[in-house]
Amino acid sequence: MRRRALLAILVVLLLIGAYGAYVVSYPKYPEVKGCVNPFAVTKPVSKVQENWSEVHVFFKLVTTRDFWKLAKPWDVDYSHVKVVKHTIEYNGEKVTMLAMGIPLKDKKHVIALYEFSKPVQGVKIFGVEYAITGNIAKANAVYLNGKLKKLDSNSCSQECQSNSDCGFLGQCHWYCCKFDIIKAAECCGICGDNIVCIATWCAFCIYESCYQWGSYCQGWTPGP
Repeated sequence: MRRRALLAILVVLLLIGAYGAYVVSYPKYPEVKGCVNPFAVTKPVSKVQENWSEVHVFFKLVTTRDFWKLAKPWDVDYSHVKVVKHTIEYNGEKVTMLAMGIPLKDKKHVIALYEFSKPVQGVKIFGVEYAITGNIAKANAVYLNGKLKKLDSNSCSQECQSNSDCGFLGQCHWYCCKFDIIKAAECCGICGDNIVCIATWCAFCIYESCYQWGSYCQGWTPGP
């Protein structure tokens, strides 16, 4: 029993050490200027589901600093995580996008996380935490290139109309605050009303079915 406990502690320490080393060497993200939507400016080429084991997904999330800002690895329902690798075209060049749909154990929240092999409109990584109520999904947090914005859980913020509303070095960003899961399912056609599936296979359908948009100011400073 003591050996198992010591082994568990050792594994945890190794994970913390690996994560710390990963964070120190983490690359810096480019600045995103103005309102961007990487799904609107890219052309889909192909997509394939990645059949990762739960252990693979766990290690991916543990070592992905971006995910820790949206949720914690121990809150994830690993049995229902989906990962889809997309090949998309942007400015005549092939780009890989890894889409992850990550449901949490509370069955009320889903994290959608998108990693791009090359910047698309400056975006290298983009994520949203959705709260699910019936057939409506609402964005509670938006993550863009290392910057997390927590949103009002009861309403859709309208902080700005343009960059001039955000002060010096501030950028105005628009986001899909609420979308209809049923309409997104009809747009996607292969997932039913499974938001985890829709977020990974048909991310663009979220924006096609968006019925309430919000905006927020984001200050950009040098850093990862």
